[in-house]
Amino acid sequence: MSENKLRNREVIDAELQKTKAELAIAKHRQAKLLNQIKGMTEKERRHRNIVWGSHFEYLIREKLNITKEQLAALNDNSVKDILNTLFSDLSFRRTMQNILAEKAKKQFPAE
Repeated sequence: MSENKLRNREVIDAELQKTKAELAIAKHRQAKLLNQIKGMTEKERRHRNIVWGSHFEYLIREKLNITKEQLAALNDNSVKDILNTLFSDLSFRRTMQNILAEKAKKQFPAE
């Protein structure tokens, strides 16, 4: 009977080791996939920032009749000042909130 128990114990230990190894592999794969997702979202964010920045630059040049030279003279603080001034306007903020609410309604219609 003890020999039988010993074999059962060996079988259980072997299964345990195998399961631990599979778990380690699964955790490694999960970490790798999470890293890939993070990289994709960072790439998407960089792309969005570039696109939005180019739209912002276009609007400043076209709507305010600013030359390329004047635009090139702007620094980060100047752009922050422009955006802070724009967003401090209550009418602009309400318009933006309405636009965003409409986009959300179209994307997630009420059921």
